[in-house]
Amino acid sequence: MTSTDTADADAAFDFNPMVSPHREDPHLFYRAARERPITLSPSIGAYMVSRYADIKTVLDDPDTFSSAAALPMIYDNPPEVVAELEAGNVPETTMVVNEDEPRHRQMRALFDAGVSGARVRALLPLMKQRAGELVDGFTGGAADLVSEYAIPYVQTIINAVIGFPPEDTDRIQAWTDDVAMLWNPLAPVGDRVAAARRMGDYTRYLQEQIDDRRARPREDMISALVHGANGFPGLSDDYIHNIIRGAARVAGFDTTRDAITATVLVALQDPAVRDRIAEDPNRTIMKVTEEALRRDAPHRGLFRITTREVELGGTVLPQGAVLLLLFGSANRDETVFPDPDAVDLDRPNTHDHVAFGKGLHTCPGAPLARAEIRVALQTLFDQLPGLRLAEDYEPTYIASYFFRGLESLRVVW
Repeated sequence: MTSTDTADADAAFDFNPMVSPHREDPHLFYRAARERPITLSPSIGAYMVSRYADIKTVLDDPDTFSSAAALPMIYDNPPEVVAELEAGNVPETTMVVNEDEPRHRQMRALFDAGVSGARVRALLPLMKQRAGELVDGFTGGAADLVSEYAIPYVQTIINAVIGFPPEDTDRIQAWTDDVAMLWNPLAPVGDRVAAARRMGDYTRYLQEQIDDRRARPREDMISALVHGANGFPGLSDDYIHNIIRGAARVAGFDTTRDAITATVLVALQDPAVRDRIAEDPNRTIMKVTEEALRRDAPHRGLFRITTREVELGGTVLPQGAVLLLLFGSANRDETVFPDPDAVDLDRPNTHDHVAFGKGLHTCPGAPLARAEIRVALQTLFDQLPGLRLAEDYEPTYIASYFFRGLESLRVVW
């Protein structure tokens, strides 16, 4: 095959999670990608890293594979989008996930303070209360567990972690959706312009919260970022804006929402799994959670950028190459997880999944997310013992650049 033929083949072998068929089933691409050399996606503008071993190599070598490109910068948008951001005086800095050492250490320590083990334990009563309220509010023997359960439940918890007032939930969610839109280079430019136009209001709102915590600190993430924690001083306001609106609110909401519904779907699709939950709910729910995180990772992946020329999986990558680490593909790599598409609650290496990353940038919110998932499932199956999928239900998935989530999860009981 000539170099031109190879380039044409690579261009045809593209990945776009916003449209069919990859929106419905990205594993069509993942399975094929694992059998090919690492390939550049024209749509994404990055090399697709799909094999578990290659992704682990990247995660274990942060000096060669920098996190500076982990998430897009909103100011990397087209000029008309940037003009709206500038008009709203919207700040932009790196986030925890974009930092390499040594700067990463301080930012991670402050972020960790907001989602510490003690903080997670303190939130358990709120989790149980909110989950119970939502289930009690179901009517007519049917519900959509995305819109009526996972979304309001996770909103309540992540807003409490950050320190947002409950009454501001709707507008915070709208702004959060705008941030996700601005991260998405495949979204229509007009939609990104509209999102950028609203970011000025979000900036002013966040600054009010920061100023309030500077005068009146509380037990929340905003206060930790303002005043410092774990032996590190606080951050500048611009950094706090970026961490709260991005790594905390977007990632802390979307991934947990999608993990909850994916785990419930796994439990309801397999009668044997449902029976095991009934027999031993606490132990089984933990097993279902990990297997669902492996099989249906809620976060598609993060970017890395090479700091030098390097060979990865047989492909020589130049310095400055952008990589997209496809965690969902690694989690179904048949060389690591036999029969990877199956649900196996007794899989001996389930915890080797990379749904929350690995190494230096392992998701700091993973313990919080696992607690949210556990309480959400315990409440559902305890209060609705007859829970089952609606008879005509077929899973469909949101059009999302970063996240893999159900559009709805219709159940009856």
